[in-house]
Amino acid sequence: MQRKGLARILMKEMKRFLVLFLAIGFVFAGCQAPVKTVAEIEPTTIVLVRHAEKADDGTNDPSLDSLGMQRAVALMQTLADVQLTGVYSTPYKRTNETVEAIARENNLAVTAYDPGNKEFLSVEVNKNRGGNLLVSGHSNTVPAMVNQLIDSGQFENLEDWQYDFLYLVNIGQDTTFQVLHYGAPSVRPN
Repeated sequence: MQRKGLARILMKEMKRFLVLFLAIGFVFAGCQAPVKTVAEIEPTTIVLVRHAEKADDGTNDPSLDSLGMQRAVALMQTLADVQLTGVYSTPYKRTNETVEAIARENNLAVTAYDPGNKEFLSVEVNKNRGGNLLVSGHSNTVPAMVNQLIDSGQFENLEDWQYDFLYLVNIGQDTTFQVLHYGAPSVRPN
């Protein structure tokens, strides 16, 4: 259901963009000033997720546990109708394992990024105008990146037990965002 919902949201955003583009074209049709091309105002979609559930193996770089592997499959199913143009992960097993299957499905390599690099996301968005990007991060980095993209401070760090959030940000003429959930609901520990 969420896969169809995400595809429906993307289609709605694309229709909205087309109407806006046509309206701009009609307004400026008689003007001397050049109208921006579609490539210049084509919306870019960024999907941001925290890594899936990790194993408690006592290391600083654990792999996903069985629930995390199930969530990685759920992410792939949720985004099955989305043609990704870039997939990004911090250089940790858990973030990479969360997105590696969906990257393969889209014939893409997972590009590692430094979670401390504050410019990474704006550079990648500008390089991939009109694309669909997937970013896997951490409980503290994903909300910060969403805040950066929407120019806000409204999202705080996720709790240690929260893994099911999916942030969908569309950057075009306007910036819009949605907070969705995917896979099994995260459960607060007792």
